Amino acid sequence: MMPMVFYTHSGVRYLVLLAAIAAVVYLLVGTFRGAPFDKLAKILTGAYVGLLDVQVLTGIVLYLLIPSYPRLMGHVVMMLAAVSVGHAANIVNKRRDEPSWGVALVGVALSLILIGGAIIAIGRPIFGTSVI
Repeated sequence: MMPMVFYTHSGVRYLVLLAAIAAVVYLLVGTFRGAPFDKLAKILTGAYVGLLDVQVLTGIVLYLLIPSYPRLMGHVVMMLAAVSVGHAANIVNKRRDEPSWGVALVGVALSLILIGGAIIAIGRPIFGTSVI
């Protein structure tokens, strides 16, 4: 079971990244265009947060299946913070009378920064290969 969860966790990260790129690009275009927040923006941000949920859930299952090490706790905390920020931005936008491009963009961007911190926390490079 552990290899299946590990490969799922490893593969979903690319879907999260793809959804994040699509959301950021669309939200940036929408911000500068000045149009009202539309259905596609809701779909893209929702897809990003949904995939991030899947990533965190597979990570939690993986955490229960493998031996823990000190750096892993930093990774877990940063990822939980990332998913919380993503959800908070979506909730704020849903409760507003007029959803904001900026709130959605900040939510996605801040969660991506936290994901970067989570990757660094376990000693993995964000881009390229590690020299260590």
